[in-house]
Amino acid sequence: MNRRRMIAGSTAAAAAAAVRSRAFAATDRASLIVRNAVVYTARSDGAVAEAIAVAGNRIVAVGSNATVDGYRGSATRVVDARGGMVLPGLIDTHTHFVDGSVMRTQVDLSDAESAEEVVARLKAYARAHPHDAWILGGNWQYDAFPPTGLPNKALLDRAIPDRPAALDAFDGHSIWANSKALQIAGVTSDSGVFKEDAQHLIRRVIPEMSRELLLKDIAGGIAAANARGVTSVLNASGDLDQMDLYQTLHDRGLLTLRTTTAYSAGAGTRHTLSPEELEAFETARERYRGDWVRAGVVKFFMDGVVETDTAYMLRPFANDPGVRGEPYYPAQRYAAMLTELDRRGFAVMTHAIGDAAVRATLDGYAAAAAANGPRDRRWRIEHIEVCDPADVPRFAATGTVASMQPYHFCCPAPDGSDTWDRNLGRARWPEGFVWRDIADTGAMMVHGSDWPVVTIDPLIGVYSAITREDPNGLPRGGWYPHQRLTLDEVLAGYTRNAARVAFMENRIGTLEAGKFADLVVLDRDLRRVSPQEVLHANIEMTLVGGRVAYEGKRAPNRVAELPKRPGDACLCRRFASRR
Repeated sequence: MNRRRMIAGSTAAAAAAAVRSRAFAATDRASLIVRNAVVYTARSDGAVAEAIAVAGNRIVAVGSNATVDGYRGSATRVVDARGGMVLPGLIDTHTHFVDGSVMRTQVDLSDAESAEEVVARLKAYARAHPHDAWILGGNWQYDAFPPTGLPNKALLDRAIPDRPAALDAFDGHSIWANSKALQIAGVTSDSGVFKEDAQHLIRRVIPEMSRELLLKDIAGGIAAANARGVTSVLNASGDLDQMDLYQTLHDRGLLTLRTTTAYSAGAGTRHTLSPEELEAFETARERYRGDWVRAGVVKFFMDGVVETDTAYMLRPFANDPGVRGEPYYPAQRYAAMLTELDRRGFAVMTHAIGDAAVRATLDGYAAAAAANGPRDRRWRIEHIEVCDPADVPRFAATGTVASMQPYHFCCPAPDGSDTWDRNLGRARWPEGFVWRDIADTGAMMVHGSDWPVVTIDPLIGVYSAITREDPNGLPRGGWYPHQRLTLDEVLAGYTRNAARVAFMENRIGTLEAGKFADLVVLDRDLRRVSPQEVLHANIEMTLVGGRVAYEGKRAPNRVAELPKRPGDACLCRRFASRR
């Protein structure tokens, strides 16, 4: 038997026996056994087994069918995986979960490819929701509004003339308001589009949802995540109120998703580290430190996005040679804030899309480390859409985690010129999404979705990372295919590495005796199928803390979901005919 293939033998049997003798009496038995499986433990040694046993909320044994069968009792449920794959519960390391959950119930423009289609969609939604005081939602695409990539107020007035409307761009970095909304906000604008921190002018007047409705929407979002194999998320935005929503669901027995929430109010927000803000950070960390609701992370923005020329670039944008974006913080101020947060023991994550933003963030992290000395920081940079080659080795050298969202680069887009590639310019395309370059330096990499920017389904991200092709297989062989990742690398980013950045590697992230029983059962072995078949893999069961959170229902049709994904987050199709 191949030692990599099986960990039953002496090591697994001894480990299982040790855990059992330490935690269980001789008469105790497993509550659930999954056998005849490919149990992908996600351990760094590549260990694979064929069965796993769960008792209560913990894994009690991982090994051969024969070894795990020793835990079977009269009340044990036994699942025959029929050669399917068992993975650790998948961890999405970058979501905006409350926003995504709410947007599931609002107007969706993510697959509208033209201004006229946007108007038609909005009119239909308004007719179907006559009692909504505001029309909210959006997820609109920049490329639906050529040639500028931005909509205008008159268009939204035509679609929604009778009540206020405020619609988010797919990336959350712009909001589009009609005249009714502008009147309520007391502001004027010819375009009705507000970027980055200016969004606050509109957001501050949008009525807040009731708490119970928010809880209902979040519960729906959790169910959708569980159905896609997601058992934990790291939220890239949130505050004490949002953390309390998760805690309330937990107290009601409705939380089947582990949450770590970074303190940030969203795009455009600048931290001040005022006494009040620091007190909020400390309160969150002290109050939420359990296995289900956690804090202790602070999220920064260093720049905006390429699509609106607000990313911070080393050289000007190709579409506007006089503009290269601006950093959210002066270098000295950013370094001083990081140094203070580091002194207090906080983790940090920073949104940095442009190459100058990536460099400024790395500089700030290095300054904090120099001021405070060595520490187990696990600090992250988010997105890294463009990275100068000189900065690639600095991730590993500084211990900075590269946080990537694979499907940002690869999903269907309308034909024709696209905002991202036009603004960046062809000369810099090779510096986009340099996953392999960063991985080869030895830097740790984690993966996520940025939901609701793109689907929360991790298997979409897996497919994108291992192919760099769109779901139709374009461009053939992949866009800059040398930047592809291996399946093992991608799964590590959704499992053990993701658990590590959440400081939960001793509890989740790998399938080992003694850890929480967070696991996913697939209908096929991803290592033995073509990349295209990854898109068709079904989630048979999702377990969170030993509790079945999803099973036996109609699996999400991720292929059908793909046309509804945002075009401006992706690169594959737009480059298929331009190489």
